[in-house]
Amino acid sequence: MHTATINEQTFKQFISGYDSYMHYLHDDLYYDYISGMYETHLLGLYEDEALIGVSMLSATSVLKKYRLFTSHTGPLIKDFNNERLEFFLREIDEYVQKKGALQLIHSPYHIYQMHDKDGNEIEDERNNPDIIKIYENLGYNHHGFTKQLVTEELLRYQGVLDITPSEKELMKNMDSTTRYNTKQAEIMPVRLRYLDEDEYDSFIEIYKETEERIGFDPVPSQKIKNLLKTLKEKMFLVMTYVNVDEYLDQLADERDALLREKEEILEKEKQGRATKGQKKKLEQIEQQLDSKYSRIEKVEGYKAEFGTDLDLSAAMYYYNNHEMVYLFSGSYPELSFFKGTNYATWEMIKKAKELGLKRFNFFGLTGDFTEDAKDYGVYRFKKGYNIEIEELPGTFDKVFNKLIFNIARKLKKI
Repeated sequence: MHTATINEQTFKQFISGYDSYMHYLHDDLYYDYISGMYETHLLGLYEDEALIGVSMLSATSVLKKYRLFTSHTGPLIKDFNNERLEFFLREIDEYVQKKGALQLIHSPYHIYQMHDKDGNEIEDERNNPDIIKIYENLGYNHHGFTKQLVTEELLRYQGVLDITPSEKELMKNMDSTTRYNTKQAEIMPVRLRYLDEDEYDSFIEIYKETEERIGFDPVPSQKIKNLLKTLKEKMFLVMTYVNVDEYLDQLADERDALLREKEEILEKEKQGRATKGQKKKLEQIEQQLDSKYSRIEKVEGYKAEFGTDLDLSAAMYYYNNHEMVYLFSGSYPELSFFKGTNYATWEMIKKAKELGLKRFNFFGLTGDFTEDAKDYGVYRFKKGYNIEIEELPGTFDKVFNKLIFNIARKLKKI
């Protein structure tokens, strides 16, 4: 194996065919964004003449002649194994040192430990406990097994759903509450539409309200807008909505059908022609009518309070060759009756299948799976889809010149 600098075209060609673990921070679209703001470096890992890996590095200048480097969740390696990773990391270290590196940060997007949906560690061939040793043996400092949001770093846990089974199987594998809510959203005339660029602010407003309500650490609005614009070609921004009058008409039709069926059975009873099964069915119809009247009353209440055309939830999804990622979402809790978030999630799982993807990534979890966790409600929602949980190794940094690094930090240049 050997490494060499590569140009943009080679990097983008590699990314276009890469179908393994890749965070959006390593996307070629993100490269276009970063390279317009920072000094960027592209390295390739070769086996004979075949390009088997790439690393996208960006750097900021410190004290004129020194640089702080980050690898943007890389490097990316085809047919990943630890031997290739270790070799590439050594080569990257050597390269950045020649470029005056003070520090290099890695947050590798690879599995460290698999967990079941309840958060329990499981034995799995994908587990890679040695990945942390590789970085530490090369002199990197591990930032620890964090279980909270650190704004400057990636969350270490993500819930992932294998979407290769059929839609029927995926629905069956959901827990009972998630399956019920999803089916209810499909029964109701909930709709989904894609938002245009001039509607980005509407999405951000919904997300920020949700963020504040749940108590998440705030993500700057400008960061979200930059992501939307940067990754636009591989992004879906969606809004779920419902027309209350349409739903009331649907409920009225269902009610009237039940009333007609009830009258038919009552007529047969008068004539003495009703069977035991029909008499039993009459009890079921009465229960269904009670439920239907109750639902009509509730929906009329929503109309009176909120109006006819209601926006329910909004969400942002990124996809590459490997997976679709559920990045951000927001909803109006007072309208949770309509199950907008469940509807959007199911529709986008189906969209990911249409794109030929095998994974739907529910993305960040803190790793605290107890009911006391700040993100417990979010975790419980994701868990309902029968996810697996991937624990990532975390963040590592290496300081190459401690004296200058400490001087720069005292001067508040870092």
